[in-house]
Amino acid sequence: MAYSTFDGCCGSCKWMNTNEYVGSKDRCYCTYRRQYYGLTERKCSYYEYDPYKDYYDLNRRWHVVSAIFKKLGLYDSEFDCVKVLNNFRIDVLEDDKKYEEELREYDFIGPVLASFITNDPDSIKLCKEICSTCLLEILDLIKEGKNDEAFKKYRELIGMLKEYYKDKIEEYMRSKTEHNITEQYPEKAKIRNR
Repeated sequence: MAYSTFDGCCGSCKWMNTNEYVGSKDRCYCTYRRQYYGLTERKCSYYEYDPYKDYYDLNRRWHVVSAIFKKLGLYDSEFDCVKVLNNFRIDVLEDDKKYEEELREYDFIGPVLASFITNDPDSIKLCKEICSTCLLEILDLIKEGKNDEAFKKYRELIGMLKEYYKDKIEEYMRSKTEHNITEQYPEKAKIRNR
């Protein structure tokens, strides 16, 4: 199964804020042009590739799991696993307000973590461990209808990955903050760069 990306489209551009959308989730806000564009629209002259967004896929909101399976070359397993997880997200998590804030955070951090996993040459051991322990348990809990426990276990997995890639996340957040300051307050950016 091929891995889906928005390569060469607005969805993989660093200027596209995929967490701010209008109407359907495929029209998001471009922070450079300050307008809404479709994620699959062809890139413009301001396009700058963002590897962290390359793993963003509106139809499969399980970025980390997809990256793990891709890293291990388990595409057939990925399809079955992601199908179960997608149904869990759509039928359970998105229908319950108590998960809303955490899902929003995951939609931001998930593609970032997926990129770190995919680009980390040492992550194969980590991915094998996650598959053989956490992921199988999460899938079993979902199949047993233990939704709160499954989500709690997945939250723990994401927390563990956030700790594992803590330095890279901080660097990524710093770069985003500096970009936002430069964009919103160009005069402050000039002072900082002196």
